[in-house]
Amino acid sequence: MRYASPPNRPVRRRQRFRTAIIATVAIIVLSLVAFAPTASAASSNFVVQDKRCIEVVDDYDIRTTARDSDIFVIVHEKDDVVAQEHICKKLEATLNKVYLGAAAKGKGAVFAYLVVEEPSEGKNGNKNFVKNTLGVRTFPSYLYVSKGMDRYSKFSDHVTQLKGGDSLEMSDVETFVEDNVGFRLGNDVFSIVFFDSVASRFVSYGDTAPWSSDRIKQRILQLLVRFSTIVSFKEPFSSIGKLYNRAFSMSLANGMDYSEKQVKKLQKKLDLKKHELSDEKIHEFQQKISILKSFEEPKENTAEDDKQIFIHAALHLGLAIATLLLIILPAAGEETEEEEVINAEPVVAKAVGGDYKSTKKTS
Repeated sequence: MRYASPPNRPVRRRQRFRTAIIATVAIIVLSLVAFAPTASAASSNFVVQDKRCIEVVDDYDIRTTARDSDIFVIVHEKDDVVAQEHICKKLEATLNKVYLGAAAKGKGAVFAYLVVEEPSEGKNGNKNFVKNTLGVRTFPSYLYVSKGMDRYSKFSDHVTQLKGGDSLEMSDVETFVEDNVGFRLGNDVFSIVFFDSVASRFVSYGDTAPWSSDRIKQRILQLLVRFSTIVSFKEPFSSIGKLYNRAFSMSLANGMDYSEKQVKKLQKKLDLKKHELSDEKIHEFQQKISILKSFEEPKENTAEDDKQIFIHAALHLGLAIATLLLIILPAAGEETEEEEVINAEPVVAKAVGGDYKSTKKTS
């Protein structure tokens, strides 16, 4: 006797396939997050006034300041002021809206520096306080002191020291500041290296005819950048991504010389009205010019740059296909409900064999 295969076997196959697709989507999304382009900063020389580092000398100064405010302290020796000058200069250059915005959200801090002094004749110095109380052994060191201190407070309950010693890079220090203070120092203009590589390849095709192969390639590159900005919404990536998207769209609409014309226009306006514009507006102009120059003066792509473009394109295409398959394939609940409806319909069996013959004779 032969048995028919179970009616729900195709359903199980589809569900396994759907599960595999979901796993694929998760892997692609994680890969996109891992390979997500990051924004890199280029320093700007424009300085906003009225933000200064203060000097603290001893226990009393830190306790008094930390009573009502958090403090970021640079501890350094007298003959090494490089770190202090770097941080304090970037503080002065930080945009007012960023600096005041952090304070409005309950973040922000007083920035201070402490110069280590050896005990000498007529002076107690502060080296013992720095080493024994603050726990600082290497210089320069960076401390975050939380507010709420009084004369009875223990420094160990309020002080967080950036670990790393001599191996620390200044970028590590700036990240430590941002994590604790709530804003990034400086008014740097940013660029996204991966998007600059895409812009370089985009511009290399020149002005193209509609529906030509080169125009299709440019469209694909434009979509690649647009999808990449969806993956990451962290600032400054998100807002800068919008500027790149606009530059790609306007270049397609107005020609590859669009960026060159816009750079000249914006630079002229900035030079003429620099003294009338707010700090924020000047920074906005500088940021736009920086991104447009990626199209006006494209970088020379390396083999690694082209490889990264291909990897991102493949990941996004895979994500699109997998998502489409998920939409097409029904979910488990829908399949089960359909099977129940089919199986709920009674089927009447017809007589076969001898019964059929006898029926035929009597008719």
